Formats: sequence, structure tokens, C-alpha cells
Amino acid sequence: MMKNKYLLPSACFFIFSSLLINSVESKELTIDKMTVVAQTDAVAPAQDTPMGQGPSGTSESLLPEDNLQTDDDDLFGTKGGGYIHPFFSVAGEYTDNLFNVYTDEKSNFLTTLSPGIWLAFPRTKEVPLAIAPNNSTPGGLQMALPDYPGFERYNAYILGALDFKYYSEDSELNDYDANVEGFFKLNLRSGLSFELVDHYTRSQDRFDIGNFLGEISLRRYNSNIALFNVIWDITEKIGLKVDYSNFFLDYKEVDDAFLNRTDNAFSLYGIFTFSPKTALFLEYRYIDVSYDTETDKDNDQDSIYGGISWIASTKTSIDFKAGYQTREYKDKAVNDISENSYNSNNDGLIFELDVQYKVTQKTSLSLGMHHQIEETDSTEALDKRILGGTFRYNQEFAEDFIGMLDFTYENADYNQITGPKRDDDRFILRPALQYIFNDWLMAELAYTWEQRNSTDEIYEYDTNTVSFSLNSAL
Repeated sequence: MMKNKYLLPSACFFIFSSLLINSVESKELTIDKMTVVAQTDAVAPAQDTPMGQGPSGTSESLLPEDNLQTDDDDLFGTKGGGYIHPFFSVAGEYTDNLFNVYTDEKSNFLTTLSPGIWLAFPRTKEVPLAIAPNNSTPGGLQMALPDYPGFERYNAYILGALDFKYYSEDSELNDYDANVEGFFKLNLRSGLSFELVDHYTRSQDRFDIGNFLGEISLRRYNSNIALFNVIWDITEKIGLKVDYSNFFLDYKEVDDAFLNRTDNAFSLYGIFTFSPKTALFLEYRYIDVSYDTETDKDNDQDSIYGGISWIASTKTSIDFKAGYQTREYKDKAVNDISENSYNSNNDGLIFELDVQYKVTQKTSLSLGMHHQIEETDSTEALDKRILGGTFRYNQEFAEDFIGMLDFTYENADYNQITGPKRDDDRFILRPALQYIFNDWLMAELAYTWEQRNSTDEIYEYDTNTVSFSLNSAL
């Protein structure tokens, strides 16, 4: 099993370095002069979004979009599309309920310093990849990662970023997050393409009474997701895709070791391009979930999907797939308990939906939804059934003044083996304003309201957060 967390990022960096020496010459939300990166309070359906990515795993970046004509020796991105893009963010965030608890709330002021750099070949002004790992999702990704659309013979990219976090409530909470990701894609004239992707994360679960045992503390982890796929365009209308991924999750504390696991996933696609704007596909996906210590939770999962990718107009695009998921625990006794529980999650319907709608040149809407059975994040449950979605409204008020509104909803229905029934509803509302001073500097002011309602009162909370950040990038 692929448990080396650094192997593929190192390989991507080696490949990319070689390309630079020999040649030195998701879904983005585009705004007029730059797009936004290093947001410290991005919204995601299930957990905090990794640094360097916008809400819902978008690849938004604080990069110039004007002056697209570049000189061959433009190594940095100051003219709109260099090879090397350093960035830095400083953010302040006040919250009235740091630990997301229903009683004895504590306020906090969090200061975050976020340096980073990314490199790409061929040159580009936009982050080419958008990966938002989710620890409880089998395989590590809550939404399928779209294929990178580059038509060059090869594409290479690597990003490294850090978040240094300082808490006013308790300095012992001070820590840092790290994020390294990269990919390499090779397109052959025969219609074959090969893609290698890797994403390493050092981070923590969001504060939440369900995320610590006993005394409140950080629940820190290291994770790595590696993906390899082969796409073969047999004819102009018929294609095949084979995909393999490995997800590794390792928590720092012994008390959290029950969550440590390795997932190996295999997918096979048949693709029919009905027209230049419409593609239909069938997908079979198998996942082997293997826990390090809680081996009684080891399970096999099979899913079958049918889907469509449709560019309905110049303003609208829709990606949708739906199917059926089955889950079988390898321990027969555990499988029998799960099948006979009052809230069995051994099988059920699953779907993913992504809609993008550009109302006008200055107004856009997007909607992402998903429904599936996920791994547990609780000692009292075998698994959980998730229904979640994020809606975004984006408005350009002026050339340098942008507003955004994100609304996220998630329902988590737990398959409890001990304790009372647990069914959670989580709501997040985040309006934000961004002002672009120039091609390399942007400021953001945001407010976040978050609430969780539960059938078990101990998991309920209300949290209000106000944040301000200065973000710079080349």
C-alpha cells in the first residue's frame, strides 16, 4: 500500500525542475484583475477547506489576469502568466465560540500567516488543480476530481503552502498547517493520456465536541491522496478511463488512532461523446477501506453510476452522476449488526451535482451537491450517510470591488452502535467583500455564521466569526 506521504510530491517537483532547466522560456471563479487565494475561512460541506483553495475546493488564486502578453523570459507571474508564483497572506479572525460547543463558549482572536509558492509548466496565471480532501469520505474525495483540460503534450504543477496559526485564547493551541500538491499529465497523439496527482496535508479537524475525547485539544493529522489515471480516446465519440487512487490518513494522538486508515480505490469509465457539448458515461467504482487498529470496521464498497456532462449554453454547464452504493464489512458479525441496526447504511442511492451559471458578465451562480455513505468520525457510530451542498452567488460591483455569498448545508445521519440516535443538520452562511488594490494585492472582509442542530443536544452549537485578510501574489 502507498503510505509514503512524500513520494509523489517529490516526483512531481523533480519532473517540473527538469522541464524548467530544459526550457526556461475546478473550476475557477474569475474576477476582473485577479482571482482570490489564501482565504483563511473557506467553506466546505464536511470540513475546513485546505489552504490555497477557495470554497468548495475551487482553485481560486490571487493572480493577475490583465496583461496576458508575456515575454519568454518572464519567470514570475507579474505579467500575467509566469512559471513561478509566490504568495503571502496575513489574516485576523475573531470568533465567539472557538471550540464549537453548546455551552461554556470561549471567544478567540486567531492570527494566521500564510506563505506559499506554486510553479507550473507550461506557464499559466491560474492554479491548474483543485483538490479538497475530506477525511471521512471513502477514497478521500467528496466530489470527483475533474480531468485537467490542458491540450499541451505535457503539463506539470506543484504547490507548497504553510499556515502559521496563533490563538489568543490559549497559546498551547498555536501550530501550523502544511499543504503540498502536484501533478504531471502526458498527452500522446494516439489518444492516450496519463495523469499523476498527489496531495499531502498536515492539518487539524475543526474544533467540535465530537472531535476530541475528554479535554479539549487539537485533533491533528497527516493525510495523503495519490491518484493515477489513464484516458484512451478510442474514437471521436468513444473513450475509456481507468482510475486508481490511494488515500492515507494518520492522526497524531493515540486517542484518535481509531480513525487511522488506508483506502485503495479503482474506477472504470465508459464515455460516449454525444455532441461537442454533451458527454454521457457509465462508471464502476470499488473501494477497499482498511483501518490500522479498528480492523472490525474494514469494509469493501461497490458503486455504479450513470452520468452526463453538459454545456447547456455559453452561460450554463452541468455535471451530474447518480447511482447505487453497496457496503459490506469484512467482519461478518459487524456486518450483521450494521444490516440489522435501526439506521443501517449498508447500501443506498448516491449522486453528485455541479452546476455553473453565468447570469451576466458580472454575476455568476454555482451549486454543488452530493449524497453518499461515508466513514465514521465518531467512536459511537459505524458510518454515516451524508447529504450536503454549497450554493455560491458572486457579484462584481465595480472593476476592483467584488462580493460573494456562500451558503452550505449538510445532513449527517449516523449509524449508531452505542449511545442515542444522532442526526445532525449543519448550516453555514458566509458573505464576503473583496477589494483589489492592484495586480498583486487584495483585501477581504468576511462574516461567517455556523449552526449545527442535532437529535443529541451535546453536538449542537452556534458560532459567529468575523475575519479580515490581506493577500498578495505574483
